Amino acid sequence: MNLTFYQSRVLRSFHRLPTLGLPLAYLFVTLSWQVAMLLYTDFQIIPELSPPKETLFLIPLSLGLASIGRDISEGLLPVLLTRPLRRSSYVLSHWAALGTVASFWALAHALVQWGLIQNTSPHPPRLEELVYNALGRVSLCFGMAAALVCFSTRLPAWGNLLLWGVLYYLAERVLPGLGKDESARYAFTVRQYLLGVIMPHLDIRQTFASSPISWFRLTTYLSNVSLLLLLGIHVFNQREVSYASR
Repeated sequence: MNLTFYQSRVLRSFHRLPTLGLPLAYLFVTLSWQVAMLLYTDFQIIPELSPPKETLFLIPLSLGLASIGRDISEGLLPVLLTRPLRRSSYVLSHWAALGTVASFWALAHALVQWGLIQNTSPHPPRLEELVYNALGRVSLCFGMAAALVCFSTRLPAWGNLLLWGVLYYLAERVLPGLGKDESARYAFTVRQYLLGVIMPHLDIRQTFASSPISWFRLTTYLSNVSLLLLLGIHVFNQREVSYASR
């Protein structure tokens, strides 16, 4: 991984309106909704920390920057690859930047929720609940980042987000409906594999708080992320890039 390239991608995300404004708007809307519910119910319904997967839309919202296809469409890729930057480092740096910035917004969202709960609940949850939730969000951010970067090695511009959205729709809307039919129970299995590809997630509590440690969950998550990155590197290595690729 190239540290200089990684830093430039992370910093760039905080200097562009879409990658800065949309996550801030998401944080403001969710906080406003929870405050409104508190006032409406006269503080009878105390907000709770959202599960990690409920914040997944922070990732594509905050990280349009990490599209390899976008660099190709803008004609930046041939220039970048003329520098001492290996293709594998380029892909891994994109992934690390995407996961880092997404984790920043996901953790900011968790801290905002935690602060609201601490100030409104007579019996707030323990600090370890925040830690488990935060680490789960980070695992989801880097897992989804691997899928988005893998897709972007082959698709132009925003194509990685579009493909991810289509696969998510199939997993959450189409396949559960098929699974209701007794003859199509396989749909549930397909859905689990599909979710493991597009949004790898590690349940920190069930993995490390149990005794013994759930090595199966850990190795499944790490293998899914590794395979996505290896596939992305392989596809990108096979791709021909020229100065006429604009």
